[in-house]
Amino acid sequence: MHIYSINGINFMPKTSVSKNSSNNYATQVISHSKADSVSFSGKFHPVKLDVTFDKALEVGKSLSTSTSGHRAPYLSENFTPDIVKLISIGVARTAAIKAMNNKEKESFVLIGGDTRQASRESLPLIKDTILKQGANVVEIKEPVPTPLLALAARDLKVDLGVLMTASHNPWADGGYNVVTNNGAIAPASVTGEIADQMKNAMKSGVYEYANHKKQAVDFDPFDMYVNELDRNGLIDWNRIKDSGLVVYYDGLQGTGTYTVPRLMKEKGINFVNVESKGQEGPNPTDANLGELKSRLASSEDALKIGLANDGDADRFGVIDEKGNFINANDVILLTGYHLAKNKGRTGAVIRSQATSMQLDRLADIYGLKKFETPVGFKYIAEEIEDLRRNGEDILVAGEESGGLTVNGHIPEKDGIIAISLMMDLVATEGKPISEILKNVKEELGVAFSINNFSKKYKENPEKMDAVMAKVEQLYNDAMNGKTALGATHEIDAEKTAELRARMESQRKGGDGYKFILTDGSSVLLRKSGTEPLVKCYVEATGEDAEAAKKNSDVLASQMSDFMTV
Repeated sequence: MHIYSINGINFMPKTSVSKNSSNNYATQVISHSKADSVSFSGKFHPVKLDVTFDKALEVGKSLSTSTSGHRAPYLSENFTPDIVKLISIGVARTAAIKAMNNKEKESFVLIGGDTRQASRESLPLIKDTILKQGANVVEIKEPVPTPLLALAARDLKVDLGVLMTASHNPWADGGYNVVTNNGAIAPASVTGEIADQMKNAMKSGVYEYANHKKQAVDFDPFDMYVNELDRNGLIDWNRIKDSGLVVYYDGLQGTGTYTVPRLMKEKGINFVNVESKGQEGPNPTDANLGELKSRLASSEDALKIGLANDGDADRFGVIDEKGNFINANDVILLTGYHLAKNKGRTGAVIRSQATSMQLDRLADIYGLKKFETPVGFKYIAEEIEDLRRNGEDILVAGEESGGLTVNGHIPEKDGIIAISLMMDLVATEGKPISEILKNVKEELGVAFSINNFSKKYKENPEKMDAVMAKVEQLYNDAMNGKTALGATHEIDAEKTAELRARMESQRKGGDGYKFILTDGSSVLLRKSGTEPLVKCYVEATGEDAEAAKKNSDVLASQMSDFMTV
C-alpha cells in the first residue's frame, strides 16, 4: 500500500485517479456547477433527501451570510440529518472543484467536531456522504478544539475542513462550519460556492457513488498544534513552570477538556482541573464561571489565575486572583501589551467594530497600524490574510465576544493560545493579573467604560425588525443634520458615515449601525448573527474610570429605552 502525502505529511493510502478520466467525479462536478442537470454514468445512484428547495436556499443563505456557519437547534426543521447531508454534498463538490482547479488528482476534506449531541451524531453521516461524493476524508475522531482543526486544515493543505460546533451556543444547538486550508473560517466566497452547489444538487437531483473507492483515515492534531506553539516561541513554558503559578482551568465540558489538561501535563504546568456543570451552553462568561471564581477567591496560592474555554475552545474566559472576571476586551488589551512590551513583537492591531477602542489607543502608543472590521472573525481573518500577502503581520486581532489570534499564528480564533499567553504574562511579570491590568490601563492615558447588553426577540421577531428600522432611521436623520442622541450626546455624522462605508465595503449591507459621538464615545446596534437578539455595544471615555462609567451608564440607559418597541 502506498502512502499519500499532503503537504509533506504522509498518512493516507493513495488512490490513483486520472485527471482526464471520464469517470473522474471532479469533472462531473465542474459541469454540474454550470448546468441545471447532469447525466451521470452507471457509477452513480440517486439519493432522496427530505429537504424542500426553499429550505435548501434558506440553509445555504444561513451558511454563507452568518458570522460563523449554519446554526440551529439540532433536529429542528433547520438542522435535520438530511440538511446536514445536503450541506456535506455542497462541501464535497466544492472541494472537488478546488482540487481540479489546483490540478490535483484527489480531493480531501478534514472533519471534526465538539462534544455536543449534534456533532457526535452528524459526523458519521458527514463522513459517509463526503466519501460517496468522491472525496477522501481525514477524520479527527476525538472532540477537537476549533484552533486544532484549523491548524490541521492549514498544515495538511486539505481542500476544505468541516467543523461541527455551535461554539458557545446552548447545548441543544447544532453548528456546521467550514474551514479553508489557510486555517480560517471560510469567507463568503467559499460558503457562497457551497450554497450554490447545494442549490444545483436540488435542481438536478442528488447523486452519489454506488461503490466509492475513496479513503478515510484518523488523524490526531495535538502534536502538530503543540509544535506550532513551540515554533512561534510566544509561550515560555519553563518560565511558567518555574514561576510558582497555579492555574485553575474549566473547559465547560467542551473540547478544551480533551486538549488543555493534556497540554498542561506535557509542559509540566501546575494546574487544577475545575469541572463546573449546569450551564445552558458552554459559554465562558462571568455568569457561567461561578465555580471557577469561587475556587480562585478561596485559594491560598500565592500566584494564581483562573482560565476557561467555550465549547470548541476558540473563546476564552479569564478570572483574576481575587475571583473577579476579566472581560474579553481587557484580555485582548493585555495580550497586545504583552506581545509588544515583553515579547518585542510588532504588527497591526485588528478588532471588530464591537470591540473596545482601547486597543486603538494601545496601537497609537506603540506606533502600530489599526483596522476595524464587521463582527465575525471571518472578516478579521480576511484582513490578516491581506496583510500577510503583503509581507506584513498582526500583533493581535480580536473581538469582544472572546476570540483572538496573534502574531505568526493561524487566522482563526484560538482560546488555547489566549489563555496560554495569560499564563505567560503573569509568569513573566511575576505579579497578579489584576495589578498588571491596572498598570496597563493607566498607561493608556484615558479611561474607557463598556456597557453592553442584548434584547431577546425569540417569541416576537417582528419587534427585532422594528428596532432595527428605528436604528436605520436614527442613522438617516443624523446624515440629514439631526445629530442629537438623547438629551446628552451628539452624533459625529462625518465619522459615523466613514465607518459605515468601511463596514459596507467588507460586508454587503454593513453590520448594523455604529454611531461615533462627538465626545469620543460610541454606540453600536446590530442583529446577532447566530441568535434572535439585537445587541447594543456602548463605550464611553472619560478622564478617569468613574467619569467614563458614569458616561457609559447614561448612554446605556438611553439606548435601552430606544430599543423598547
